[in-house]
Amino acid sequence: MTTELKRLVHLVRANFITKSTCFAKESGEMNVRETADFIRVDCGLPSDTFNNSVWLKEQVKPSDTGLIEETVEYFNKKQYPMALWSWEDRSSCTFETLRSLGLNEAETNVAMYADLDALRPDTNCPAELRLKEVATVREIEQYGDVLTSLFGESAEAANVRLYYKRMPASLLLNHSVMKLYIGSVRDEIVATGCLIFAPDSVGIYDIATRQECRGRGFGSAMFNFLLAEARKLRTGWCVLQASPDGINIYKRSGFEPVCEVTVYENRHLLA
Repeated sequence: MTTELKRLVHLVRANFITKSTCFAKESGEMNVRETADFIRVDCGLPSDTFNNSVWLKEQVKPSDTGLIEETVEYFNKKQYPMALWSWEDRSSCTFETLRSLGLNEAETNVAMYADLDALRPDTNCPAELRLKEVATVREIEQYGDVLTSLFGESAEAANVRLYYKRMPASLLLNHSVMKLYIGSVRDEIVATGCLIFAPDSVGIYDIATRQECRGRGFGSAMFNFLLAEARKLRTGWCVLQASPDGINIYKRSGFEPVCEVTVYENRHLLA
């Protein structure tokens, strides 16, 4: 990997770390452990959406298994599902090392980047859709409800909803680092999106549309709205993590792939 690629990988990873830790550090009800090798976030709920561990070395080697075992065992003892994030492709020794510890690969996405100054967001938007930044406690809960809907009737759905209900509104409203956005149709919240303003980049996350409202251009409209908002507030790099199905959409907007992002989970290890 070239020096430039390593720098871009670090940029994407650093933005995700900002997203994972900014509220956890401020809430007083969550636990964040940071070392030179990894960061661990315990959100206080059995949710692998918010219980995250991020490895900070370029690769996870067999000699590193003790540190990872410590993190996995921490969550296993609490009976909490967790997600370990790695910005290395499956051909590296990281994959086999994490598999040897009993972690399963949950998903693989693609980290992407673009220069905000070079982007030209599409200003077209479905006439019935209204897009705005979250501004009330009720809108925070509605934001959480849309994300919750992605998990059906599972236990994870209940914990995602509880996360947003428990988060102090004073943290979420008018935050300088994380900004939440909603899209509504006739006062019903149908879409979400989030911007993370890290020191060296802006990250795009949580673009979601209620299942019954998909296919109407709401997700694309939210994405372009987020780009426009990011351009108003910042110059420099914009980063995101795309599912395989979404790569071409982001490429057409000017984003380039930089590496794979693999998420490993421990859910199958829990009793």
